Amino acid sequence: MKFHLLFCLLILLVFQGIAQSSKIQVNQVPIGYSFVQNDSINAVEYQFDKMIIDYYLDTPRNTFTLKLREVNKKRTKFLISGEILFFDLSEARLKWSKLINYATTEFQQFPDYLLESSLTHSYSLNLESGEIKWEAKTDIYHIHKPTNIGIGYPFLKPGQKPSNVLKGIDINTGEELWKRIIHRDYGWNDVITLNDSTVGIVASGIQAVNIHDGSGWAYYTTTGTEKIDGKSTAAMNAVGLGLGLLTGFYYYGVGINVVTDIVSNAIYSDNRLYLTSYEKISCIDALTGKVIWSNPLSDNLVSSGYLYMDNGLLYQLNLDRAQNNGRLIKMGVPYLVVYDPNTGKQGFYTPFTFDGFVLDHQMNETSIDILSNQDFVRLDKKSGQIIKELNLTLEKGEEYVSRWNFPVFFKENEKFYNLLEENPQAHFISTLKNQLIMINENLEYEGKFSLFDFYKVVGKYEDLLILQKDGLISIINHNQIEIASIKNKGVAIVSQNFLLIIQDESVKKLDLDLLRLK
Repeated sequence: MKFHLLFCLLILLVFQGIAQSSKIQVNQVPIGYSFVQNDSINAVEYQFDKMIIDYYLDTPRNTFTLKLREVNKKRTKFLISGEILFFDLSEARLKWSKLINYATTEFQQFPDYLLESSLTHSYSLNLESGEIKWEAKTDIYHIHKPTNIGIGYPFLKPGQKPSNVLKGIDINTGEELWKRIIHRDYGWNDVITLNDSTVGIVASGIQAVNIHDGSGWAYYTTTGTEKIDGKSTAAMNAVGLGLGLLTGFYYYGVGINVVTDIVSNAIYSDNRLYLTSYEKISCIDALTGKVIWSNPLSDNLVSSGYLYMDNGLLYQLNLDRAQNNGRLIKMGVPYLVVYDPNTGKQGFYTPFTFDGFVLDHQMNETSIDILSNQDFVRLDKKSGQIIKELNLTLEKGEEYVSRWNFPVFFKENEKFYNLLEENPQAHFISTLKNQLIMINENLEYEGKFSLFDFYKVVGKYEDLLILQKDGLISIINHNQIEIASIKNKGVAIVSQNFLLIIQDESVKKLDLDLLRLK
């Protein structure tokens, strides 16, 4: 949300300063009606000549990067051609623009620099001119922001076996700083910070990497499997484009029939790391990489997992799922088990009988809630015993999606009310067909609603709350009364006193202060 608010504030400055640009047309357009002033509402519209698909900010330099893309005449699909525009917000002017081939090129914006990735190279662009400052044959996977050092692997050629040589690249100069073997047989899963100069890479285990020289310990364990239904893997994937920048999550170079993501989140606590894999659950000394304790896991039961550290106990939740070529597949069985984090001694083990993935989970004060495709289960944290299990008869093709914790509003007698605030003890679950199921604190069914019947929150400005439903925006005051209605078919964002509506090639800007009585 903070990122979008910054974007909104800065884009206003940009538009005001470049209104005379040939790429932008500026108009006053009606967008709604004010019930306070009994009059229509006009907004300033900024019309571009291509579709807006993305934007980047460099706050320290006060610059703004806008990505546009061509569409076909019927406006039914994107074309591969587009443009990147770079604005200086301090001077309120367009500094440079550059054509883009989206089939082969991607851009990532960071403080003080702009990085371009192709199928074979990474480039750093000069922010003053857009010209290339340096190039490297390394596909940057992650940027360590405090040091401006990137890490990644050499780009692949079609049919080429992936390299396991991780490289450190000085993002300011493109200079190669170090090399180190980091295996990635089942992709990257996460990058965590261990201290100011060391990161932990969750890939084939956990590898500690000093960002300055590449040194560090390695804990190896298997985080995937190369067989599905007893069959060996297929050929390796072809070249991958560097789109995982800063995410630390990659599958490029992994066989298309390989099962991956058989690993948990890594917990870092008191100079110890905890991780589950295809083989085991382990506690590792974060300073030396030495295994403090380790327990084997059954390959017939294990899957992707999630670890909790709570009240001096380590909880392992088996999620009953894994990844295969970018899609979720069922694997193992769902269960919860608890360990002593100091010794690895196992406490209770609770298997679940539901059929489906663990979709959502929440640690409560005395219990743990588990949500699957069609079941809601609550367990006692101390004993592991199932307190209550709710299994509703859903419509054909209907499934749970996740717990719902976002405010939604309904209108009654000309006032707007927050459904969650009106039912503070209830639990809400969203479904595949956009239904909202309500259950009480005892996990008893209370009712079902359509999400389409509710207003969702766009943002807030002082005492005004901006809601959206059915292509309309309702602005309500502190008395929960609607003071204005605005047409909207795009993305609405609130920035300070402005409402921005971003749609296709245009941005509409409304000053919310104009809706108040003068």
